[in-house]
Amino acid sequence: MPLPRIVIIGRTNVGKSALFNRLTESTRALVSPVAGTTRDFNTAAVEWQGKRFQLIDTGGVDVESLKNAIGSLLTPDRTTAQNNQQFIEQSIIVQTKQTINGAALLLFVVDTKTGPLPTDQQLATVLRRIKTPTLLVCNKADSPRLRNSVGEFFSFGFGQPLPVSAASGSGSGDLLDEITKRIKSQRVSASLVSQRPIRIALIGKPNVGKSSLINALSGEQRMIVSPLPQTTREPQDIEIEHRDTPLLLIDTAGLKRRSKIARGLDLLSSKKTLAVLRKIDVALLITDVSEPLGKQDARLAGLITDSGVGIIIVANKWDLLEATPKADQIVTSAYQRALPFLKYAPIAFTSALTGRSVDKILDLIVEVAKNRQTKIDQAQLDSLIDQAVQQKRPVQAKGLLRPKIYNFTQTGTNPPEFTITVGFNQSLHFSYLRFIENQLRQTFSLVGTPIRIKVTYQRKKYETTRRAR
Repeated sequence: MPLPRIVIIGRTNVGKSALFNRLTESTRALVSPVAGTTRDFNTAAVEWQGKRFQLIDTGGVDVESLKNAIGSLLTPDRTTAQNNQQFIEQSIIVQTKQTINGAALLLFVVDTKTGPLPTDQQLATVLRRIKTPTLLVCNKADSPRLRNSVGEFFSFGFGQPLPVSAASGSGSGDLLDEITKRIKSQRVSASLVSQRPIRIALIGKPNVGKSSLINALSGEQRMIVSPLPQTTREPQDIEIEHRDTPLLLIDTAGLKRRSKIARGLDLLSSKKTLAVLRKIDVALLITDVSEPLGKQDARLAGLITDSGVGIIIVANKWDLLEATPKADQIVTSAYQRALPFLKYAPIAFTSALTGRSVDKILDLIVEVAKNRQTKIDQAQLDSLIDQAVQQKRPVQAKGLLRPKIYNFTQTGTNPPEFTITVGFNQSLHFSYLRFIENQLRQTFSLVGTPIRIKVTYQRKKYETTRRAR
């Protein structure tokens, strides 16, 4: 049963994103004094008093022409953007309209400090005509005086206004209580809580098609797509299901070269994007296959590799290439030359525009996430290291003594981690560690996941019945 949708709506810069962060107890939505910071939807599942619902933070709707913006919530889209910025604004309007149509409840947010504005009144008129159940939330009620002043919003016709301060949290519990009273939601079961989705981030340079791809993967227009770089300013979370497996897709702001990251929103976006890498299971490195890979692609690949998450390389915009019989092989060779340290990562040739190989990407996500959790029996590891030593004798990193391997064990997962024990005061050359890694990949299904191998040393008087290899 799908979760009820609770949609936050209001003119720009009334604190919708701050309220979203407060109710979800997170910092998913980028908060800035710049009006119109939120361009795409932020979504999150919220649990309160044993009930669960989906909270959606929309983009602002008071764009350059407010009259057209409000009208778009009631009538079919018939406007055409004249430039990139107008395109983004119109996309916000379309997304907001689509979301309102499927909402169980609207949270109409206004600014208590400014009081009722004509734009608020015009939007209230439209929302009354839509007839979707609506709660009037008076945000920025940061003092007793402001909380007592919310009565001036009674004229909007949505009943008792609810004073809230997203900054301090005052009134947020009362708001959640009111939401759960007004929605029908199944009680949360223990099995649902314990089923954590696979977390996937889409990482790439600006304007390589990340938002278009996430729309294709989710099957609906959830992200604004524009030829204007850096359209996505903040990481966006979208929950979907693939073959009975829950997935959480995160579209991130395009990462620019450090020298081109300006202060303000660009800097905040980049920091939040990098922070996402510490919380995910699989990263999709999105590239534009119609252009050669550059230093920025290699830098992003390095960041993903260092984070230890699974990785899938997505060669997007395949529709821009001329169709040739060996195109896949040519592109694969080019990518492996540019990113030699990622030969273990599968490459998905796709087009977000046409939908080519979108299902294959979802299948790869599930496979790579499973590979990160691989556990290998000790007997299998003993057999593997014996065969490896017979095939190629261990090579020292320094000194004259050839190292002897006494033990090879798995010490962790997510990603798989192994430890090799050699004799006292001995060492293993990094090339031999790479050889062992290749043996693991050839023997077991470890596509898309990094492998970590550590070397430990016997104590000087270490005694063991295990024979040296």
